[in-house]
Amino acid sequence: MYTGIMLYPRFSEYELSVLLSILKQGEKVSVLIGLDKQVVKGEAGLRCVPDVRIDEVDVRALDSIALPGVDDFRHLVEHQELIAFLRKLQKKKMWIGAISSAPYLLSMSGLLDGKKYTTGLTEEQRRFLGTFSKANFIEEPVVVDDNLITAKGSHFIEFAIEYGKALGLEFDESWYKH
Repeated sequence: MYTGIMLYPRFSEYELSVLLSILKQGEKVSVLIGLDKQVVKGEAGLRCVPDVRIDEVDVRALDSIALPGVDDFRHLVEHQELIAFLRKLQKKKMWIGAISSAPYLLSMSGLLDGKKYTTGLTEEQRRFLGTFSKANFIEEPVVVDDNLITAKGSHFIEFAIEYGKALGLEFDESWYKH
């Protein structure tokens, strides 16, 4: 069983930094999942090579997934392969983490339906996108509802710690505190 780390063009590298460290410290296997097998360039320019494409993922071996935010997700709006992949995860009970703007990917796929959440997107952006429930938005740094963990991008440390705890990983939380 492994944790999937979604990669798409312009993903936010820093939002994954502490999470990747906690997964490594907790000896949790992680796999980089791309929309294809091409090099993916993050918003700061870091180039990453996905291990698998979304259509190659063995969902039976996936027990958790994390989606970083992206500084411009126009290329992901209505991305049918990504939506279909995320909907497959809905059928399987697993931890799903989404930070910053990534809760939009969950909302466009139906994974946020009926769930409390937070996001780095403003109220105006959420209203414009038209897929978010205003009633379920919680103005908190990190929100956990059932199997979903959502967070604002600036709270990537708290997000990673909550994610590591949800997975039951052993890690030294003090490494990530000021």
